[in-house]
Amino acid sequence: MKDNRARERQGDRTGDIKRAVSAYAQSEKVKSGLIWICQIADQVAAMEGPGRQQGVLLLQTLAHMVADESDLAGSVTNDRRWHEIGQKINMALVMINSGVPQETTFHLTQALTRVTRIGGQAAAVLKENNLF
Repeated sequence: MKDNRARERQGDRTGDIKRAVSAYAQSEKVKSGLIWICQIADQVAAMEGPGRQQGVLLLQTLAHMVADESDLAGSVTNDRRWHEIGQKINMALVMINSGVPQETTFHLTQALTRVTRIGGQAAAVLKENNLF
C-alpha cells in the first residue's frame, strides 16, 4: 500500500513538472509576441495611408497568432488564467480593428503582467525540482 502512495506522489510530481515546463515555454513565446505587438502598434500608430493599413493587417495577424498560442497554453497546462490573457489580447484586437492601434498598450500590458506571473510560477516549480 505504501508503494502505491509513493507512485501516486511521484506521478503528481511528474505531472506538475510537465505542466511547469509547458507553462514556462508557452509564457516565453506569448511574452515575446505581446512585446512585438506593442512595438509594432506604436510604429503603426505613427503611420499614414497605405502603410498604416498594411501595418494594421500585420498587427491583426500577430495578435491572432499570439491569442492562439495563449489558447494552446491553456489547453496544454489546463490553467484557466490563459483564458484571461486571451481576453486581453482580444480587447487589443478590438482596438486594432477600430483603427486605434495606439490603444492596445493598456490591454497588452495587462496580458503581459499575467503571462510573466505564470512564467515566474512555472520557473519556481522547475527550480524547486532542480531543473532550472
